[in-house]
Amino acid sequence: MEIGALQRTRIAALRRIVADLEEAAGCEARAPFERLRLRLDGWTARVAVIGQVKAGKSSFLNAFVGAPGLLPSDVNPWTSAVTNLRINLPGDPAGGACFRFFDEAAWEEIVEGDPRVRALAEEMLPGFDSGILLRQAQEMKARAQARLGLAYGGLLGRAHRYDSVTPEVLQAYVCAGPGADAGLEDSGLGPYSALTREAELYLRLPEFAVPVVLTDTPGVNDPFLVRDEVTCRSLDRADIFIILLSAHQPLTEADLALLRMLPAERARNVILVLNRIDELDEMDAEIEPLLSDVAERLRAALPAAAAISILPGSAWLAELALREDAEARALRKAADGPALRRYLLARCGRVPETEAGRLRLASGMEEVKRTLGSLIDLGAGHRQLAALHEAVRAETGALVALTKRERRSLAQQVESVSGSAAARFRMEIRGEMAQLSDLRRGIEERLEQLTPTTDRILARGAATLRQTVETAIRAFLERHRDALAARAAAGDRRPMSVDLAQLGRLLDRELSEDYRRTRSAADEALAEALAEAAGLASERFPGVAAGLSLHGLPHEEFATSLTLARRPLTVDMIARRSWAFWRGPEADPVRTFEALRRITLAELLPWLQKILAAAAEAKALRIETGKERIGILLATVDRAMAERAERLQSDAAVLAQLAADPVRAAQMSNRLQSRLEVLERRLQILAICDSRLAHPSLADAA
Repeated sequence: MEIGALQRTRIAALRRIVADLEEAAGCEARAPFERLRLRLDGWTARVAVIGQVKAGKSSFLNAFVGAPGLLPSDVNPWTSAVTNLRINLPGDPAGGACFRFFDEAAWEEIVEGDPRVRALAEEMLPGFDSGILLRQAQEMKARAQARLGLAYGGLLGRAHRYDSVTPEVLQAYVCAGPGADAGLEDSGLGPYSALTREAELYLRLPEFAVPVVLTDTPGVNDPFLVRDEVTCRSLDRADIFIILLSAHQPLTEADLALLRMLPAERARNVILVLNRIDELDEMDAEIEPLLSDVAERLRAALPAAAAISILPGSAWLAELALREDAEARALRKAADGPALRRYLLARCGRVPETEAGRLRLASGMEEVKRTLGSLIDLGAGHRQLAALHEAVRAETGALVALTKRERRSLAQQVESVSGSAAARFRMEIRGEMAQLSDLRRGIEERLEQLTPTTDRILARGAATLRQTVETAIRAFLERHRDALAARAAAGDRRPMSVDLAQLGRLLDRELSEDYRRTRSAADEALAEALAEAAGLASERFPGVAAGLSLHGLPHEEFATSLTLARRPLTVDMIARRSWAFWRGPEADPVRTFEALRRITLAELLPWLQKILAAAAEAKALRIETGKERIGILLATVDRAMAERAERLQSDAAVLAQLAADPVRAAQMSNRLQSRLEVLERRLQILAICDSRLAHPSLADAA
């Protein structure tokens, strides 16, 4: 089985088309296709393996890539390295590793941090305290300084590279060792672990048909908050997520909180693995009810859960199937019992003949790989390639129109090259350049007019959203003001707990609706500008906009990992300042409400600022990408003008002499005829490429 085989075929097919287009375009029009080819060459599926600490992520990855014991599974809390397994990436070494160290700026980023990351950490770890994170980061830094001594300063911002990698090398950089907490003098392992920011391992694995980066994150719901911090920062870099749960306690609140960080668009690219099924008392009887229970609770908690694949697995069984030592042989024999065979028959419908085959099938690793391959082929990977496909079609359509226009111009020149027509033709070229200049100015003006229009749309959307959010927050607080007054009147002085989940859902909904409204208005403005610019360009370049569209623009829906913390806020009832000694203190609803208001706003404002900024960034990127599509028309005119200017400059002297020199006139005619033949061949290649791009199945058209 090959992971991403269909995607590889599609990428290869599109790359062949782009290479043909690049060759056919000629030097003057090659640059856009060179950029597209480089984007195709750099395409990589980015997969993050995440879950709570001790969920078995490292063991899972060891089994997944067929290297038992490669990644240390006993990572000490004083390490926070992210490990990237870079599989089959072009330009990477055939093997080895690179370990990158924190620099002062990176330490500052973790210590001072981003409010967005704080919100994510609060989401995953109730009771999160930024002060704790600060102290832990400082302690981690002090530990690195103490371990490395004078070498510490020289390592900051540097990297260590190895031509080959062993578990012992990895331990030195990502595992602090058994003595780390007992005292520095006893720590025999991991001298660089506290300072390591990122580890990159280079692998060549034939079963991966496309380049893949598998990221082993430090873990979430961890008392060592720096690791929560680093994990949160890894989420936005990934396209696909493998989330490991423990079969003993699947789908805890921390697991659900982690899943809530992935909005609907990303939830379609999640694989949920119930690891450690081998540790269940009765695997054959317990797994199916367990899967059903997880699916039911997942649907109840998350609307987008229906798209999530839930698979049972055991990294331990997969590793046993790979190992050949005496201990593994004994363990395999013990694991390969009647319960395992009953489980395989019930779930897979077959029982392999060999012991290793049975353990491998029961581990679920093949099913996880098939599911990952499907997401690369039909999920996130397919959508990314579709956007590249649209960009290639747009550039191809523009080049076809430009080439046709150039062919017509050359045909006219061939007919006009005679002594009496030479001077007139020079004037025609100059006149055409003036017309192209006017056309360019017209398209440029339309693009310039588009900018204030989209700016107004963005500003109006932001203002409307802020007003909606403020109204929602005020209404939320007013309801609690009334509840506080009622409790004070009843003499209830117990602390008041406020659940922000309902408000968070309301604000999420308002944000999504605002994004759709703003996106629709911006898309309408882009479509109008495209139609007008295409109309102008088509007068000189018929068909120039045939392959140009706004399909595949980024951020069709707003998707971010930023989530409002769901932990409840607790406010103590504040007593009135003065009260008679014969009565107990009375609750002061006014002052208590003011405390509630301040706490709520302190909780909400960092989240609001960041999520509004993230939404604005998504809108702006979509608009800029649309403008780039329209800009293809401008680039087409620029190329035409450059070609006409070059022709006028190179031919002017010859054209001036044609009237008195029939031989030169014949030479000019032959020269133009040769150019015309080149353009005819170019158009034939472009027509074939355009037909291949329009084929329903790109792989079949290649």
